[in-house]
Amino acid sequence: MAAVLTGSSAMLSGGVHSLIDACTEIILFYGIMASRRTATPQHQLGYGREIYFWNLIVAILIFALGSGITVYGGLKQIIDPKPIEEEWINYIVLVISITVEAFALWAATRQLKLKSGGNWVTALRRRRDNTTLTIIEGDIAALVGLVISACGLIACQITGDYRYDGLASITISIILAIVAFRLASNSKNLLIGLPVDREVADSIIADIQKNEKVLRVNGMVSVHLAPDQLLVALSIWFADGLSKQEVERTIEEIDDAIRSSYPIRALFIEPQTPKRFLTLNETLSTTIPPRKQAPLAAGASQPSQLPST
Repeated sequence: MAAVLTGSSAMLSGGVHSLIDACTEIILFYGIMASRRTATPQHQLGYGREIYFWNLIVAILIFALGSGITVYGGLKQIIDPKPIEEEWINYIVLVISITVEAFALWAATRQLKLKSGGNWVTALRRRRDNTTLTIIEGDIAALVGLVISACGLIACQITGDYRYDGLASITISIILAIVAFRLASNSKNLLIGLPVDREVADSIIADIQKNEKVLRVNGMVSVHLAPDQLLVALSIWFADGLSKQEVERTIEEIDDAIRSSYPIRALFIEPQTPKRFLTLNETLSTTIPPRKQAPLAAGASQPSQLPST
């Protein structure tokens, strides 16, 4: 409305950004609901990754509409500058908008900080929470855009050159394009499949090695199906001399312990010797040294592993 009343392209950019923010909230809300659907025979691991798909749609929306419309308005103002009328309306709208956006950003980061009990940036990285990242980066971009709009309006008033208004609009479009690219890149990686954060992986491995019947966790393969849904596959070297029933009970103990502490959607455990593991999985790097053991007697073989069940 302020853009229509005053003719400011920078304010038009801010209005477009606000409209996109509203659409983003609706799309992401739908994505969250869709990702929580129960698994089906066709989608046996559930619909968790659907939230990453809708985050990708949001990134495309920000780039196509947000960046596209604002750069058009900015170029139009630079090529054919139009005077800005009733500047005071713009300043009132900017002050209110900056206050609202700053509060929204503070509330979002504070809530995330309370949930994680620490640094919210670290919490986002560990959970692969692209939805919250989209909201926070959108709020940051909105705040920066509003400040740029204010700077453009002030420059227009001081110099009388209304091309600064168009320049501010183009700068906002560049910021939106950068945000869109970052979000799209992150969504792409999550759709392809990203592992759990290394600190989380180390914590899972350390918890498993607390079991006295485990000699070593050879390696771990993991992927985020959603921020709160993990698929984990483990190769474990069990102590020698265990019967098949003892190995099965130990696997059940590990399964119960891991599922109670981490958001596991699917967990697979493979009993293997380190040699067998390395032969089959030369590219995996999430390994941890085995516990100290007495040297094997001369001529003794590696502890044998029972086939997984």
